[in-house]
Amino acid sequence: MSRDLSGFDTSSGFRFTASRGPVRHWGHRHRSDGQATSVLKFDTADPLSPIGPGSGYWRYIPTEDGLRFITGYNYQPGMRAVGRLLDSWMIRPAVGWATAISFDRLRLWAESDLDPKDSRDHWLIDAAARAGGILAAGLLLRRAATGRDAGALAWGMTATVASCIFPAHWSVPRAGRCLRSVPDSRAARAPSALAGLPSPVAHGVGRQDRRRQE
Repeated sequence: MSRDLSGFDTSSGFRFTASRGPVRHWGHRHRSDGQATSVLKFDTADPLSPIGPGSGYWRYIPTEDGLRFITGYNYQPGMRAVGRLLDSWMIRPAVGWATAISFDRLRLWAESDLDPKDSRDHWLIDAAARAGGILAAGLLLRRAATGRDAGALAWGMTATVASCIFPAHWSVPRAGRCLRSVPDSRAARAPSALAGLPSPVAHGVGRQDRRRQE
């Protein structure tokens, strides 16, 4: 099956910034070796954005086994001191998780012809079902603890196992299917086009100007 994958949005993790700030984007879809690459730089003037100025890239690399997708990104934390405090243990892992989910949706689309919107909906349904199961398990176990109800205990344990251990359907995207570390040193290098890409200006105020104002 032939499919143009480079038009799929794998930038879920950047929407915090890109949706309310300028983005400079450059990309080419075809090289002589079949590789496709996209690079971007982004910025925001939103003081509540947890993500500040940064850059990222995507690579689509043909291999003997199929197609490899690689992304890399970095950014300065937003929200000043609060953002710097939260970045390493909450914001940056969340951005990485969202990016991995997007790439698994892309894999499902390429391998199984599952529309990315459908896989997103499947993830939401699965998450809601598991959350409901955990809530029900908590209520049943509480009832068992207060009323010594053996039936409630059994159902509560069953709901806990089903919600936390039962595997998701294959159509539910998972971040754990994506490698979180680079497979080799070459893949870890950012494209040379990224260094030459001009930085965007957020609402007419450049990064250096904003720093002087702060």
